[in-house]
Amino acid sequence: MPRQSLRRFTARGASVVLATPPGVHPPDGYAPLEAACMEFPAGARVLDLGCGSGVFGLWAARAGAGAVWLVDVDPAAVACARENARRNRLAHVRFATGDFFEPCGRERFDVIIGNVPQTPAPRDFSTAKWGGSDGTAHLRRLAREAPAHLAPGGRVYFVLIDLTHADRALEAFARRFVVRCRLRLRRTFTPAEYDARLPGLWSYMERLRAKGWVRYRQQGRKYSFGVRLMEARLRPPAGRARPPRGTR
Repeated sequence: MPRQSLRRFTARGASVVLATPPGVHPPDGYAPLEAACMEFPAGARVLDLGCGSGVFGLWAARAGAGAVWLVDVDPAAVACARENARRNRLAHVRFATGDFFEPCGRERFDVIIGNVPQTPAPRDFSTAKWGGSDGTAHLRRLAREAPAHLAPGGRVYFVLIDLTHADRALEAFARRFVVRCRLRLRRTFTPAEYDARLPGLWSYMERLRAKGWVRYRQQGRKYSFGVRLMEARLRPPAGRARPPRGTR
C-alpha cells in the first residue's frame, strides 16, 4: 500500500489532520498562514476549487462554514479529500470531480478558494502544476468564470506566485473584482527543481524573466520568489448600484 504523509493543519484555532498519498499535491508549508487570512461568516457557502488533499475546504468546514464543496479535476485528489473528511468526521461537505466550475452547475458561493496551477512552461508537464505558457491560463479563467458562481459581495482567494506573469493575472481580476493582497511570503527553490519537472524548463523561465514576466531573487546560489495570497471581492454589476436611502 502506498505510504502516506500525515500532518496536522491548524489555523485560527481550527485543526484538521490530513493524509496525502503519493501523486496528490500535499499542502504547502505556508498554507496555515494563508488560511488564517481568509475571512468568511459563520454558515458561509465555500468552494475549494482545485482541492488537492482538501486542506482549505476541510479547514473551512471545521472553522464554521455552513456548506463546503471540494472540486478537483484529478479523481485521486478528490478521493484523498473524501478520505480526509472521513478521518476528521466532517459531514457537511460535498465532493465532485470535474473541470473548474463544471460540477457546480448553477451553485453560488460566498467564498471561492481557487488553488490553481501557475507554473509557466512551453507545454503541459503536470496537471497539478502547469499554468500555461506564461503561468496565467488558469488564473485568468478563474477571474472570468468565478463571478457566475459568487453570491453578491462574494470573494475569491487565490495564491499568486512571482514565477507567473502576475501583472496579467491581476489585470484579469481587476475587470470584475476589487483586489488586495492579504499575505506576502517568499519561497526558496533551485533551478534543478524545475528542470526535474521538465527538461529545459529553467532556461524557458529565464527567457520569461528577460521579458519582465517572471520575477525571482538570486543571492549567490540561493534563489527565492514571492508568494502572495490575494483577496478579490466581487463588484456589483454595472447599473445595479444601490439607490439612495429614502428612494424606491
